Amino acid sequence: MNASAVRILVAILALFSACGKKSSAPSTSQAYRFLPANPELVVKLDLPRVRAWPHYDKLASAALGGVDMVLKGAREQCQLDVLAEAKDVILAKRGPLLGGDLTVIASGLPREKVTGCLAKILAASTPMKLKLDGDLVDVKIGERSIASAAILPSGEVVLVARDGQGVEPSTWKTEVTQGAIAVPAWVSELDTSAPVAVRTHDEARTVAGSVQLGDPLVLKGTVTNPTPEAAQREVKNLSAIAEYLKKGDAGVGRVEPSGTTTRVELTATGKQIDNFLAIVGPTLFAAQAPPPPPADPNAPPPDCNALGPAVKTYLDASLAKAPPANKATLEAQMPTLAAALQQAFISSCTTDRWAAAAIECHVTNASALARFEKCRQMLADDERARLDQAVAAALSAKK
Repeated sequence: MNASAVRILVAILALFSACGKKSSAPSTSQAYRFLPANPELVVKLDLPRVRAWPHYDKLASAALGGVDMVLKGAREQCQLDVLAEAKDVILAKRGPLLGGDLTVIASGLPREKVTGCLAKILAASTPMKLKLDGDLVDVKIGERSIASAAILPSGEVVLVARDGQGVEPSTWKTEVTQGAIAVPAWVSELDTSAPVAVRTHDEARTVAGSVQLGDPLVLKGTVTNPTPEAAQREVKNLSAIAEYLKKGDAGVGRVEPSGTTTRVELTATGKQIDNFLAIVGPTLFAAQAPPPPPADPNAPPPDCNALGPAVKTYLDASLAKAPPANKATLEAQMPTLAAALQQAFISSCTTDRWAAAAIECHVTNASALARFEKCRQMLADDERARLDQAVAAALSAKK
């Protein structure tokens, strides 16, 4: 599932969240049973407390990333302000966007505000289609199911993509109605009482952290490494970060090692908060694309045709990381998908005359999936919107 598809899923979530009853999801909600067993990234937000923080507006655009245009459309077309009205939201992701897993759970939006907007989507002639079966939803682009959603009796809404696609309808119905899966063990690592809780996991480390919003601003958590040697390197890195914040008058840090687990706490007060957000904010939310490495001054500037091989490299890298059970299907689809997406990128670039830096970012980071996906942030808002439309059309046309 590509970045455009993820944004479409967020839009659907925003709409179907409103179909539930108003409720405050308990900290150990049973909806959490739909979360991936071992996600790479988890973010939980208590939106009322996040919105109440005086510094919220300074981080809003960075935190929203590519979703801001989707939410703007919901406000303008349907008078549905998701950020102003939603309550708890939790997002978990595992694997590459193409062929990976994604779960989003939300609560708190009133049903009456979305009825008219939902009808518009069902009737609209767009690549995205919805199929309803009571409180169950199948989300498609063309003939391909990209996600499954459900409105739970608690009022919470869950949206799930597994291996880059929706769950088979009868299996999904069983999971939703009979509770066929259990809450993952890692959920206990989240500080669900905090306004912001984060968990990341990869081969090098597992990080479980929380953010206390206020003055002081406090980030605290644990970093667990697989070996004592790796933990020692982690301590050095964390100590260097704490020293960097201190020198920049952006806060203070405390690092406490204990075996393979290191506790860390970063605190900023008063004017330090602004400095802290300026230093840490872009990295924390990863909304901006990484700058490309310096180009060879003697090389000609990249042109839009360079995006063709870059897209193919990106898709090959995604396929290599796809789950084995889904790889055969993706391999069969790849020739058509690659041609359609290559044309979408090249045409968008040519029509909008992308900046050389944006092209270079995609070309340079073609095999680095996360960085390639963030390169779209180097485009202007209208350029990103047109690229997203072209990508959605390419996915819809794929057989």
